[in-house]
Amino acid sequence: MAIASAILQLRVADLDALNAAFTMPGTVDLIKRWQGRHPYKAIWANHEPLA
Repeated sequence: MAIASAILQLRVADLDALNAAFTMPGTVDLIKRWQGRHPYKAIWANHEPLA
């Protein structure tokens, strides 16, 4: 069971684009800073677009 208090939706064309998003300069620092302020666990879900 998962209860979300925040949801982040990323739309990317494919897996290569998703991987590239996490290699952009500053991305890792941003994630670590956010996790330091708001400890959380992530759940990944893939689905067809809803709209």
